[in-house]
Order: sequence, then structure tokens, then C-alpha cells
Amino acid sequence: MKTVNTVTATQYTAISIGQIILDDSNYLTFWGYLQHPDGWHRCDFVTSYDVLNAMLRNNHHDKSDAVQMTIVQKLEDMRQIPEMIDLEATWGEPVVFDNMAFELTKPCFSEHGNWEEYANEECYFIQKVVALPTTTTLPPAARTNYGPAVDQCLELLCKNYELYLGYIELEFEVEMAREKADLIDDMKYTLAYYAWQQKELNA
Repeated sequence: MKTVNTVTATQYTAISIGQIILDDSNYLTFWGYLQHPDGWHRCDFVTSYDVLNAMLRNNHHDKSDAVQMTIVQKLEDMRQIPEMIDLEATWGEPVVFDNMAFELTKPCFSEHGNWEEYANEECYFIQKVVALPTTTTLPPAARTNYGPAVDQCLELLCKNYELYLGYIELEFEVEMAREKADLIDDMKYTLAYYAWQQKELNA
């Protein structure tokens, strides 16, 4: 196992959930998939109820309200621990949560003062989610007046995020890396990630 001094955070923009596992703790376990550039990969997730609420609030698919109601009903009538909610069996497919920035960290445990990663790419803790900005098509006049300025702004944000990734590679703490890259503000951080992702997709 690789020994690290920090828990590195990475970002993805879509996950899908097949099953939700409830217990008597303040956390939930999701069995599902993580979207990579080459497709969906099997992955498990652990997160808090606060993050789940943010996911449901920012997800605009028609299943979100039904998922929330199912969880509430199961919590009110939990007959065994743990309890499973099978979303895939209910709807015939996993429920997708996309158009969000998922900040994920690998589960680790402390050994001899260091942190040991033990789940490879098969399990993540969802630290927080932030809704990605929606893309709006501007009329020609607006594109003519503001297009260069918007492009320049996106380029600067992209450079901020690349700088942040550089500090992460140097094993800086996430918060320190964000501070040094001038990305402490959550909205700016999300926009910078969005700009970087668009550049990667267009490369």
C-alpha cells in the first residue's frame, strides 16, 4: 500500500447509485458507479446526510424526489440494521447524479503516523458536492461584445486550477493548495474546475 501524508481530493462530475445502505450511524453507503472519461466504473461511496441532501437538491432528474421520499420512509420504519434501498431494482437502472462537482477522497487509516490508502479506485468518501454552472447560449451581439472577455476569464480560471493541481501533486493539504491557487471561494473553485474540464475535453 502507498504511504501518504495527506488525503488527496479529486473531482468528478457524475456518479450513479444502484443501492443505498442505511445503518445507525450518521453516514450512508452507496453501491454504484463513477463516470470516468472512458465510461462508468464500478465504485462504492460513503457520505453524510448533508451531502446527500445537497445531491438531491442539485439533481434535476425526475427521480430525486422519489429517492428522498424512499429514504425518509425507510428511516422511519427501519426494521433491521443495516437496511438496503435498491434503486436499481425499483427503476431498472442506477439513479444518475450529474452536473455537479463531486469532491472525493480515498479512505485511509493511520499507521505509524502516516496515512495508508487501502481501497485503490474502488471506494471514495464524498466530501462535498457543488452544482456546476449551466451553459447558456448567448445571442450573436452578446458573443461579439463579451466573448473575448469571457474566454480570457475562463483561461485565467483554468490556470488557477492547474496551479491547484500542481500543489496537490506536491502533497499540499487541499485547503492550503486552494489558498495558494487563489481558489478558497467555493464558487470560484467550481468555476475554475469547470473551465479546466472544458479545456481538457476540447484538447
